[in-house]
Amino acid sequence: MDPAAADPFHVRVGEFEGALDLLLHLVRRHEVPIEEVPLAEITAEYVQTLEFLATIDLEPAAEFLEVAATLLRLKARSLLPRPEAPEDPAAAAAEESALLQQLVEHQVVRMAAKRLRHREAQAAAVWFRGEPEPGGIEASEEEVVEADLFALVTAFKSVLAGIEEPTTFEVSREDYPVAASRDEIRARVAGGQPVPFLDLFEPGIARGKLISTFLALLELIRSAEVRAFQDGPLGAILIFPAEDAPPDEA
Repeated sequence: MDPAAADPFHVRVGEFEGALDLLLHLVRRHEVPIEEVPLAEITAEYVQTLEFLATIDLEPAAEFLEVAATLLRLKARSLLPRPEAPEDPAAAAAEESALLQQLVEHQVVRMAAKRLRHREAQAAAVWFRGEPEPGGIEASEEEVVEADLFALVTAFKSVLAGIEEPTTFEVSREDYPVAASRDEIRARVAGGQPVPFLDLFEPGIARGKLISTFLALLELIRSAEVRAFQDGPLGAILIFPAEDAPPDEA
């Protein structure tokens, strides 16, 4: 049986983003060119993100752990004392150079895909004479970007930051089913207006309910029922209803 079907709190991170997307997210936060980023310095942030994903029951894919292991090796080399017979500097830098090159190529692919999506959106927005005037959300002139998984995770961490950590924590599927949270989010966006990300997480509710809501949001984004945008890479996140949402398979 598919573990995702048996456990409503089981969501595979790899189905949303890849390991290199987390590196790209961290590079954007540091606002430095990829070619200049010292990978060893962002190791802690990468590992902390993986640890946080585990606390909310998101299973990191093997590729995330592989990149984490590479970063840890780079970090160890930068911290450990140099041996009396140092290794070839070119060989020592080969692993970091290979990862950086892979990251650069990955960014190029991501940017190309973003341009294609933008062109598709422009084509879909064309209104031909004789057709009904388009309705729904009015276009904004402000620069917005689609929020990736790790922008959402960062925002959710801020939601949980103000909650006192329980000594014991157990999520009851009966009390906080993800399916019910999905329906609640659908109802929130049904009016055709964007909903601020933070408004989905009412203050004072149980931690398990917050996690259930976040997992439900990820599933709705994955199924293209809603989309998340933010005002710039570090801006506030808004949840929009997606056009032509696929029908429920249940």
